[in-house]
Amino acid sequence: MNITFTHVASPFRTSQYLAKQIAAKLQEGRRVLWLISGGSSIAIAAATASRLAGRDLSRLTVSLIDERYGEPGHPESNWFQFEQTGAKLPGATLHPILTGADQVTTAEVFAEFLETALATSDYRLGLLGIGPDGHTSGILPHSPAVTASGLVCAYDGPDYKRITTTQAALSRLDEAVVYAAGEAKWPVLDRLETSLPVAEQPAQILKSIPKLTIFTDRPPA
Repeated sequence: MNITFTHVASPFRTSQYLAKQIAAKLQEGRRVLWLISGGSSIAIAAATASRLAGRDLSRLTVSLIDERYGEPGHPESNWFQFEQTGAKLPGATLHPILTGADQVTTAEVFAEFLETALATSDYRLGLLGIGPDGHTSGILPHSPAVTASGLVCAYDGPDYKRITTTQAALSRLDEAVVYAAGEAKWPVLDRLETSLPVAEQPAQILKSIPKLTIFTDRPPA
């Protein structure tokens, strides 16, 4: 199994690791695509951005793993919440998902961007979370995103109108970094180490990514 579990007491080491990985690839002259998630991952993404201050970020492209559909800047937007942290990535190419277009068009445009970004990047890195229900990205259990064939799926979830990357997109990442803290997440991680249907636990998709590092406060076995 390609999962590396790293025990941490706080998100500090997660942002430290991410910044080190991104900086190393950029130093090698590679074009890096970094996709970030919402929720608790936003603070980690912001801390990572701070750690990259002063570096040449001209070969770095930053976008989202998933987004909550609505008008640009709506308060539940993952990108808006990332911007609200004050994170700065001078020189990087930043690509928000929301444009003001309808949900289907927004998803189509994002899919076009993603296809180009995945194809032209030399290293593709995702920062993701895992929910207590086993979801990752915006792929909820038994949702249309589980069986979607394209890179992006737009659907109305029970909580938000969602635009999310799919298994087809996530499987093209070179590396995924996950922060999963809190006792509610520990049983999910236990199940991740078993073989379950993706529809039941979408986080199983993460095991298709060549390098998967999970930072967690779950006690080591």
